[in-house]
Amino acid sequence: MDFKRLTIVVGHYGSGKTEISINYAVYIRQMGKEVEIVDLDVVNPYFRSREVRKELLEKWGIKVVGVEEKYANADVPVISRTVYGALYSTEKHAVFDVGGDDVGAMPLGQYRHIIYEQDPEVLLVVNVNRPFTKDADSVIKYLKAIEEASKIKVTHLVNNTHMSYETTVDDVLKGLEVVEEVSRKTGIPIKMVTVKRDLVNLLPQIDYSVFPLDLYMKTPWDKM
Repeated sequence: MDFKRLTIVVGHYGSGKTEISINYAVYIRQMGKEVEIVDLDVVNPYFRSREVRKELLEKWGIKVVGVEEKYANADVPVISRTVYGALYSTEKHAVFDVGGDDVGAMPLGQYRHIIYEQDPEVLLVVNVNRPFTKDADSVIKYLKAIEEASKIKVTHLVNNTHMSYETTVDDVLKGLEVVEEVSRKTGIPIKMVTVKRDLVNLLPQIDYSVFPLDLYMKTPWDKM
């Protein structure tokens, strides 16, 4: 599967943006490329890529930038200047994990001119099992709100319809129908269909790239 030097991952709360950002960065690393994750989620106190910073650094050699270590558990918008390094780098790829919804996407706006110079791929992650993105029109509404807030256009759609560890093949296929309708109505192509690794061989043949996911993020109650 092709990827660009700069990938930006946006979407609604609970869509699985952070999980995809981590898995995508690992995939790029496995392809032999240096890669960083840029954590731009300054809204959601849970499920942020910096929560698996040490695991990524130790296992994959992937650096997490965006929020300084001393502010790692703070719910304040303290964004490190290392973000500019990720944007301008000619040697490393970067995956931006952006906060949910239009509010979470707003910090992207300050970098929009630099981002467009880099010819990025901007992935909208869709989980139709979330209450406000159950159908194509709702997804399109979210898409437009995120684009307006970030001043950046979505280039690709990602079907990540899931129920966390309880996800079934039916969930994935139900989501794909909705994402295909979004694609037809907007003209935005589908980049991939993501699915838990243990379900990959259970999926029927589909016309899109299937991207296996390992689940890195855990809920606060899973950590207890």
